Formats: sequence, structure tokens, C-alpha cells
Amino acid sequence: MSKREDKDIKTVETLHRFSPLADLDRHQLEDIVEHANWLQARKKDVLMELGDTENSSIFLLRGNVLLEAADGRQRVIKHTDPSSRSPLSRLRPSRYRVTALTPVQYIKISNDLLDELIDIDEASEMISSHYLVEETSEENADFSAQMVAHIYEDLHRHSLLLLSWHPVALSVSRRILEEEQVNGEMAEAAMLDPALSLKLLKASQFQRSGGAVASIESAIFQMGSQRTHKLTFMNLFRESRDPRTLLLQEAFRGTWERSIMVATVAEHLAKKLDMENAEEARLAGLLHNIGELTILSYAYNFYREITSRELQDCILMFSKEIGRMLLSHWNIFHTLSQSICDSTEWMYDHGRNQPNLTDIVIAAKACVQISRKDNNNPPPPLPQIPALKKLRLDTPDSILATELRVYANQMLEDTKRTLGIND
Repeated sequence: MSKREDKDIKTVETLHRFSPLADLDRHQLEDIVEHANWLQARKKDVLMELGDTENSSIFLLRGNVLLEAADGRQRVIKHTDPSSRSPLSRLRPSRYRVTALTPVQYIKISNDLLDELIDIDEASEMISSHYLVEETSEENADFSAQMVAHIYEDLHRHSLLLLSWHPVALSVSRRILEEEQVNGEMAEAAMLDPALSLKLLKASQFQRSGGAVASIESAIFQMGSQRTHKLTFMNLFRESRDPRTLLLQEAFRGTWERSIMVATVAEHLAKKLDMENAEEARLAGLLHNIGELTILSYAYNFYREITSRELQDCILMFSKEIGRMLLSHWNIFHTLSQSICDSTEWMYDHGRNQPNLTDIVIAAKACVQISRKDNNNPPPPLPQIPALKKLRLDTPDSILATELRVYANQMLEDTKRTLGIND
């Protein structure tokens, strides 16, 4: 647990040793002395978690820290090292977990304050050249760190890239652009493409009455057919891809197939339970792995060929948080967004006996994962998962579980035939 630092070290001279602050005048440094958090931590305390998004920079004053990356790489930084003159893990989300190896003293400074004090034209160059030990060259940075950094930056610049798998986008767009399509028919077609569905939910907030909606049909109603057609057309020609590499081809296909299967199982379960929000269950299932699709979208444009291990590690480590950030930043309907985010945790438990929307999505995910024999992020033993207990699906050979797996596979094959997707 961090606590306030002793006052005797809170001086302008202390700040002068750090590279990004060396050229600031005394008045600016005094401003930082006053507003920064001067902290200390005990041995084994975590100063910053892997994936941390707090908008601040950490400077090491005294002691030793361990930087641990997502791929297992480690680096020890001592306050006497030249590298300690730079901030620790400047990228956001953080690509390192920073842990105290000894009692340490450090400063936490708001990046907003730094941006105010450092000339804007110099800030980008200064920060990019000092933000992290061993992160000074993009060519040397690991795949996961670059993916997360690019996604985070583009999200906050309102320029996030979210790609549709081209074979799906092509067939879906043809259906939506057909003349005399009514809203319900367009919505049915759109919900076969997770990326397009999410873009419709986002875009609909800026049309007519505005505000977030919980269904694709409502989104299309708010946008109107003309704007829906335009967005569909732009999604197809600007933001759909059919990767040439086998790794990404299989990744895009697999992500889309899981989306469709989880969506259909979630809807089926909701109807069996006579839940009013069966359509919302389907949509939550469709978008349950939107963080994974975002990572694939950026992997497609990566400057070098990536390995299967790199891609799997990045998805396992960061897809949950990226999905949360995306849904929050795009202001997706609260209960829908919350259900999707909560469903990323296998052990989620709302404390009531009656299953809710999140339980439905978790059960659908488990069913599909077992059906596909998917070993990425495997669920715990089924009897331990609260959602499955509430739905009486906590044994893999239960009648309902068996029925759901058959149903999921059949619905996927039907969808592929409808869209003309070949195996």
C-alpha cells in the first residue's frame, strides 16, 4: 500500500534529474512539486498493474522495482540506473506490472499537468523518447504492447478501426442494401456481422432523438434506411478484410463463428426461460468477444508477420479490457454493455438464484467452448460456475447442455449456408 512521501525529498532539485523535466524552469517545477503525489511503497507492493489506464506517470526516486511484461519478460530498475531518469511504463494501458523489490520512494504526476507544462510541440517527441525503458523503439516493442497502445490511442482520437470479416460483410451488405427491406429484415441481416452491429449501435445515438439503444432494430429505426445503407456500404468497402495469412484468416473466421454460436445459444436459453430480453441476450452474445475482434483488426495491419503465440497471448491478456473500453467509450446501452463486460468473468455471481442476462451469456460461452473444444481461456470446472448452477447446466452431459451444443452447431451451419460461407 503506497503512502505519502517525506517532505524532505520534495524539492525542485529532485525533479531536475528526470529527463522529461530537465528543461522546465523553476516556476514550472515548483508547480509539479505542489501538485504531484510523493509516495512510498513497501517491498512487494504493486505500483502499477499490467493494463493500468490511469493517466499519470511514475518516476522512481529511491529503491528497486521489477517490470514484468505480458509475455513474461522481466527487467529490474534501480534508482541509480540511468534508465530510472525516465518514467516507468508510460504507455496506456500499461504494458508492464511494476512491483517494488525493496522499499521504494516515487512520484506520481498527472499527464495532464505534464502536458500543460511541457510545450505541446515538444511533448510528443519528449514523451515518446522517454516513456519507458526498452520502449524507445517501436521495432523492439512486443506485439501486445503495440496493439494495446495503438488501440488505446485511436479510441481516444475517435478513429478506432474495427474490421468485419469480408465474406460476411459482403453477404450481409447485399441483404441490407436490397430494395424494399424493412427495419426488422435489415436488423436480422446486420446481426450476422458483429462489427457492423456495434457500429450501428454507436451511430444511432447521433440521429433523431439520439440516445443509446439496446437493439439493432431500434438503432436502424433511429438512423433511417438511408443512413443505415450508407454505414453498411462504408463498412464493406472501408472496414472489411479477408486476410491472406492463414493465421489471421482462421482467427477472423473463428471469432465470427463463436460470436454467432454464443448469440444463438443465448437467445435460445432466454426464450426457454421466458425472459423478456431474448433479443438483448442474442446481441450480448454476438458482441461478447468484441475486444478480440478489435485486436484482430489491428493485427491485420501490423508491420510484420506475427506468430500464433503472440496473437493468443495478446487476446488472452487484453481482450477483456479492450472490450470494456470500447463499449464504454462508444456509450453502448448500459445494461447491454454491463452484461457483456460481466460475462468475461467465468465466476461472476450477482448473488440471486434467478438467472439474469449475464448468466445466460456465460452459459452460452461455456456451451460453445465445450462444443468447439476451444482451449483458449477455458472455463473452470463446470460445477464451480455460478451461472451454470442457476441454469442447471453444471454437468456437461445434462440433457439441456447436450441439446444446446447440437443447436449451436446446427445454427452456425445454417448461418454459413445463408451467407454462402464455405468451410
